[in-house]
Amino acid sequence: MKIKKIGKTTDKKDLEYYVKHRVIPVRFCYPKNGGNRWHRLRQSESYKLGKRELKTFSDGLTKIIDLIGEQINIVHLGPGDGIEIPILFNVFNLNDGRYAGVDISEQMIYNTVRLNKSYFSDINPLWYLTDIEARGNLELVCADVKSKGMNKNLILLTNQGVLLSNLEILKNIHNSMHKQDYLFITIEGDDANKRDEIIATYNLRETRSLLSEGLKKAGYKSCDGTFRTCFNDSKSMVEVYFKPKNESEILCLTSYKPRENEFRRRLKDSGFDIPFLKFYEDIHTFAVLCRKEEK
Repeated sequence: MKIKKIGKTTDKKDLEYYVKHRVIPVRFCYPKNGGNRWHRLRQSESYKLGKRELKTFSDGLTKIIDLIGEQINIVHLGPGDGIEIPILFNVFNLNDGRYAGVDISEQMIYNTVRLNKSYFSDINPLWYLTDIEARGNLELVCADVKSKGMNKNLILLTNQGVLLSNLEILKNIHNSMHKQDYLFITIEGDDANKRDEIIATYNLRETRSLLSEGLKKAGYKSCDGTFRTCFNDSKSMVEVYFKPKNESEILCLTSYKPRENEFRRRLKDSGFDIPFLKFYEDIHTFAVLCRKEEK
């Protein structure tokens, strides 16, 4: 299996800069053992968010397939452990298009391959190790995929509230697209009546075990402090803080939880048209199909 590395991922100097500002972005948790900790979280019966998001992913794909057609490449951002692969390949038959998995964690790519061998055996997937939050990296990935497959990409940004909490991510995706390309997003939204349910995901033992990987790289032990989870209404985000003994808090996770009008506005402001958007009210999740707005 060949993994193509594009640009810089994360390094110690980056982490030192963030820690100085009392932040440890989640992307520092995923490399190496973090990939296995993520897999354990995804497999946990307590991880109800994952089940809600998979239901939205499955139903949303069936709703958009006629809008985009099957002659297309799939650019899968952050496949994690590949739990979406069986659903994805049940909907799409990649005759001439290519599947490309893009992750910041080599271990997550290995887990995706290991757990989905039967789906990849006949399609020769492409694998990219890169930080898509860094400017320019995703543009290089998307261009490379097109050079090896069709001239049209469907970018999957699914179950990625953490990525979408970075205001630059939609800009990076927009810059990587052309008028024939599509972006499919699934994400948990806000419901003021279900905040306890929303926050519960981030208080799970498995979630904190994942976050402990980033803390460990910064020289902290999770047992030497306490976690605090809250909902930031002004930013529509869940935030998780870690308080080391005798130090100020460190922000170690943000996850975007939009409301519909706000989400539409953000996508429009980022330069996207929205051919399809559905809010699944019972499980407070969105499925959204976007195209680059034609000027």
